[in-house]
Amino acid sequence: MERSSPIPDSQRVLAAIVLTDAVSFSARMSIDEEGTLRLIQRDLQLMGDLCEQYNGQVLKSTGDGLLLSFSSAVQAVSCGQEIQAQLAELSKDCSPGDYLQHRIGIHLGDVLFSHSDVLGNGVNIAARLQTQSVPGGICMSQTVYDVVKARLDLNAVFLGPLRLKNIHEPVPAYQIPPLGEATVATVPQEPLTQWGVSNPLDIAVTQLQQDANHWRIKKLIFSVCQNVWENDPAILARFDLTELIRTLLQRYPHLDALQTAFNGVIARLNRQGEYLAVASRILAIMQPVYKQQAQAKKNEETAITAGESGYQKVAMRLESSIQAVRIKKLLYTITTDTWENNVAALDQHPLDLLVATVHQMAPTVKNLQYHLERIIKRLNRQERYTRIADTIIEAFQPLYGIDEGTILSVAPNHRVASEMTAMTTESNETNTEPPTETREDTDYGHSIGDTFTTNTRLAAEERSPQDGTIAYTEPRSLPVSLDPLQPRKRDRANLFALRLEIMRYTPPLRAKILLLSTIRSPFTFSHHDWITLKENTLDDLIQDIFRYCPSFSDLESKLTIISHCLDNAHENTQAAGAILQAMKPYYAPTGPSAAP
Repeated sequence: MERSSPIPDSQRVLAAIVLTDAVSFSARMSIDEEGTLRLIQRDLQLMGDLCEQYNGQVLKSTGDGLLLSFSSAVQAVSCGQEIQAQLAELSKDCSPGDYLQHRIGIHLGDVLFSHSDVLGNGVNIAARLQTQSVPGGICMSQTVYDVVKARLDLNAVFLGPLRLKNIHEPVPAYQIPPLGEATVATVPQEPLTQWGVSNPLDIAVTQLQQDANHWRIKKLIFSVCQNVWENDPAILARFDLTELIRTLLQRYPHLDALQTAFNGVIARLNRQGEYLAVASRILAIMQPVYKQQAQAKKNEETAITAGESGYQKVAMRLESSIQAVRIKKLLYTITTDTWENNVAALDQHPLDLLVATVHQMAPTVKNLQYHLERIIKRLNRQERYTRIADTIIEAFQPLYGIDEGTILSVAPNHRVASEMTAMTTESNETNTEPPTETREDTDYGHSIGDTFTTNTRLAAEERSPQDGTIAYTEPRSLPVSLDPLQPRKRDRANLFALRLEIMRYTPPLRAKILLLSTIRSPFTFSHHDWITLKENTLDDLIQDIFRYCPSFSDLESKLTIISHCLDNAHENTQAAGAILQAMKPYYAPTGPSAAP
C-alpha cells in the first residue's frame, strides 16, 4: 500500500507511531501462499481505510503490516482499537485457516521523516512493543497510556518496565487484550531496580529521558538551571540530564519553588500550554526525588538536634573551670580569627554555640590541636594557655569518640614554644627592649597560615593581683578594613551555627512557622499548611528567606509584619527578634561602618 499524504523530506515531528504485524505470517505463507496473500491484502486495506478515518497517515507497508502515523495519541489508540474490533468481527464463525491475527504496538515519540522512510527511536520502540503484544491485542508505552487514559475507555493492564531489544532503557508498557478477553498480564511486571535503576533520582532521569516530550523537558530544565533558553540540540546534548537535575535540587529545595521557576520561564514562551503540561510532567516525576531529599535533610537535622546535648555537656564542663573566660577567648579566636579581650563582647556568644562551631571547624582532634597551637604560639603567656588548651581538648574528647582516660594535649609542642620564648628572651638581653613576657601587647596573626589572614594587633592580658580578674588594654588603631569591630558578612554556605543559634533561643516549630509565613502567606494551621511545613526543614526555610529577602531591612520589615499577623503575637514578636538577631550577621553590613 502506498504512503498517503506524504510529509516533506527531512522533517522531524512528534508523532504517535502505530506498527501492525500479522501473527505467523511466514508459516502461513509456506502452507497456503495464495490464501494468505488474499487475507493480508484484505486486512491491510481495512487498516489503511480506518487510518484515514482517524486522520492518520499510512507511512509504508512492511509486507505483513503497516507503519502508521498520527498527530494525536488518542486517535492512534482509537484507530488501533477499531482495527482489532473489526478484524475480530471478520473472524467470527471462521475456521483458524480463514483469518489472520495481528499485533499492534503504539508509541509517542520524536521521529524523522527522511526521503521515503521514517526513522527515529520512536519508531524502534513502537516496533519492539508490537512484538510484546498478544495476538489480537495492543501494546502501548506508558507515555501513550498517560495521554489517553482520561479520554478513552481502556481495558488495559500494566506490564511493567519491559527490556526491549536494542533499546537501552527499560520501557514501561500497558497491554490491551483481544476484544472480550480479561486483562491478564502476559509479561511479568519487573521493577526498575532489575535494570540497574535503584534510587528515585535514577528512576526520574529514566522516566524523563523516555518521555515523548523528552526534548522539551530538557529545554525547560536547562533554561531554569542556566537562566537562558536554548534550542540548539548540539549544545543541549553536551549537558547531562542527571547533572541538570542535581542543580535543580540544590537551587530549588522544594517542589513549589521549582514550579514557580518553571512558571517564570514559561510565561515568556509562545507555546505556554504545551510547556505547562511538560512542567507538570517533570514535577510529577520529581516528587519522589524531593521526598527522598527532604527525608535526608530531616534525618540530618534530627542528628544535629540530638548532638546538641553533647555540645551542652562540653560547654557546662568548660564553664565550671576557673579559666572559663580564657577558654572562651581561645574558642572565639578559632571561630572568628580574631582575639577578643572584651568580656562583655565575649558574653554575647554562648559557649555551647562556640563549642558546636569549633567542632564543625575541627572535625578531628588533630584539627583542634592545630588550631589551638597556631593561636598559642603568638601569645605572650604560652605556658598558661597551653594548660588551658589541654583542658579544652580533654572536654572535647567525647565529641570525637575518644575515651576520657586517653591523654591528648598540646604539651609536646609547648617545648618548642618555650624554646622560642627563651631564644627571644636571650636575644632581648642584648637589646634595649624588654623581654617578650613583659611587653604589653604582641603581634598576632602574622605567618599563621593560609587559613588565617587577620592582622589584628592584640592586647596582652595583665593579671590583677587582687581578685584574679582580667584587665585589658585597647588595641592600637587599625586600618578600617582590618578593624575587628567592623561587621563582616558570615558565609551562608554553612548554616550549622545559624541553625543552632535560632534553635537555642526559639522553638524550632515556631521559627519554621514564622519563616514559612514570611515566604508565602500567614500560617492557617490547615492540613495543607501542616503538610507544607513538614516537607520543609529549617535549613530549607532559611535558604528560601535569604533568596526572598535580599537585604536585612527587607527581612526585618517582612518578619516583623508577619509576626503580628499570626496568633500569639507577643511570642511571635519575641521569636522574630531572636531570628533577626541570629540572621543579621549573614547579610552584608550597611551604613558608614561598612564602607571600605
